[in-house]
Amino acid sequence: MKTFNKTLIAAATLTTFGLAAAPAAVALDASASLATSYLWRGTELGGGDAALAVDLSGSTGAISYGLWVSSGDSSSTEYDIYASYGGSVGEIGYSVGYASYNYPTTGVGFDDNAEYIYGLSYGPASVTVYDEKGGDYEYTVVGYEAGAYSFAYGDNETTTHFDVSYAVNDSLTLTVSEPEDADTIVVASYALPF
Repeated sequence: MKTFNKTLIAAATLTTFGLAAAPAAVALDASASLATSYLWRGTELGGGDAALAVDLSGSTGAISYGLWVSSGDSSSTEYDIYASYGGSVGEIGYSVGYASYNYPTTGVGFDDNAEYIYGLSYGPASVTVYDEKGGDYEYTVVGYEAGAYSFAYGDNETTTHFDVSYAVNDSLTLTVSEPEDADTIVVASYALPF
C-alpha cells in the first residue's frame, strides 16, 4: 500500500473563487489484493473462486473514509462505501462508522444493505460490532494481534467462526478459518504493488 497525494480540483475551485482557504492536497491510500477466495465472516463467498479487490481510502483528522471493490462475490461485483470517526481516551481506542454494501447487477443500492459499526480496542485486543441498519442482524468479532499473527472470533447470532492469520511478509498473508458448521477454509492473499 502506498500513499498518493492528489491535488484537489475542489481546492483549486474554492481558492479561485475566494470562497475559502482549502488544503492543497489530501492523502489517499490505494491498495489491491488477490486472494484464493473471498472469505467473509467465516463464509467463503463466490464458490471458492479467486477474488481481486481494490481499496481507495483516506482520512481527515479523526474521520476515515473509503471505497472497496471486489470481484469475488458470486452474486455480483461488489463495491462498499464506508466512513468512520475514531480516536482514543487514554489507552482505549474507539470508532463509530457506517458501511454500505452495494451489488449493482442485483439492484442492491446504497441504503439497501448497510451497517453501523462500533469498535473498541485496548493494545492488541479489539471488539467490533456490525449492526444491520433497519434489521435484526448483528455480527460481533473479537480480535487479537500478536506480531505476525492475528486471531479473530466472530459470532453472527446463528453461527460462529475462529480465524488465525499469519503475515508471511508485507505482501503475503495466510488465513485458516474454522466455521462452526462447515469445513475449514484456507485462504492465501497477496497484496499487489500499487
